[in-house]
Amino acid sequence: MSFLKKIFSSSKEEFREPEVLLEEQSPLCPITAIVEQDNRVVYLYLWGPESSHFGTKSCWVRNLKKAPEKTNTREVKKGIPPMLEREFCRYPEGQPAFNKEDLHLVWLEEGDGVVLMEKTEVLAIIPSWSGHSGFFGYARDCIGQSVVCWELNADNEMLQRFEESKQFIETWDSEPDPFQIQQPFLLDLYEEALGKHDKYYAIDNGEWPPRGLYTRNGPEKTICLTVGQSLIPQPQVEMYVEDRTAHNRIEIGLIVNGKFEEGDLDELASWVSGQANIPWENITFLGEGHTINLSFKPSLNMTAVILTSQLTILPEIDLGSFRGSKIRLLWMVPITTKERQHVMDHGSEELLEKLEGIGDDIYDLDRAELF
Repeated sequence: MSFLKKIFSSSKEEFREPEVLLEEQSPLCPITAIVEQDNRVVYLYLWGPESSHFGTKSCWVRNLKKAPEKTNTREVKKGIPPMLEREFCRYPEGQPAFNKEDLHLVWLEEGDGVVLMEKTEVLAIIPSWSGHSGFFGYARDCIGQSVVCWELNADNEMLQRFEESKQFIETWDSEPDPFQIQQPFLLDLYEEALGKHDKYYAIDNGEWPPRGLYTRNGPEKTICLTVGQSLIPQPQVEMYVEDRTAHNRIEIGLIVNGKFEEGDLDELASWVSGQANIPWENITFLGEGHTINLSFKPSLNMTAVILTSQLTILPEIDLGSFRGSKIRLLWMVPITTKERQHVMDHGSEELLEKLEGIGDDIYDLDRAELF
């Protein structure tokens, strides 16, 4: 895959079609990392699907020729990636082309950022906030802050995040792995607070990362809770909150009135399970006050859910923390189409106040509409 075409400048200087040195899919998100090298410059790219807001992110890695005094704007207008200007270049006379066998990628834990390495050396990092406020990524061979990359200082927090990501990857090759530790821990907490599960589902389709679902079926209420969703931090959180560690790990649950037949329970469990991968499939995150479409045939009036932990009627379960982040339990409370529109137009506060006022009726799929 290439972002460029073979183009000739007015001076007839030939720009070689770039070679793809690396191309790799994120293990969690629909994002592809690409490293391209032409005869002038090397860039690291992250490419997201058109259906997402992720777009394409880029970071300069290395000039292969003498650095220009100023960016060639004619090249940029033609879609040619610019060389780094001389004042920002640690090696202004250029560096050797890369040997592709020496390069590899390390994905950050959220799956929406990546680190490019040459053997054991970090070359460039594209974090989740790339592409905003004039920032595109960090490069080892950059000095200062240019329009195509910023300097990667030794005290940069992303270097610690990179080391943590490498360590996290390694834990999955150990015995017990993170899921084997967290699964019984979470199940014990759920059963202590809500009762022994009637059925446990594996909801990962045999793929990494592993996840399960706790279900308790009646007699008065049916409960579904994810097990292990919090093992992976949600992407994009730090774009919107100051402290990512307070919001990036979640488990989600749903409580509805009544006892279900096995077929309806399986359908409900399947729907809850499907929501667990929303953050990574859509390169986004789930948090307090967010809403999701509800697809469950026995529910005639409720067409969506609102995620919250604020209602006093909802069970409070302290799930502790994992890898330095608090695990938040967000309950999915069923709401109507009109109620969801109100949230989209005015925010969630008023609806949550009304839901607080009806108490146990929040679990009723046939309750009266609140607006």
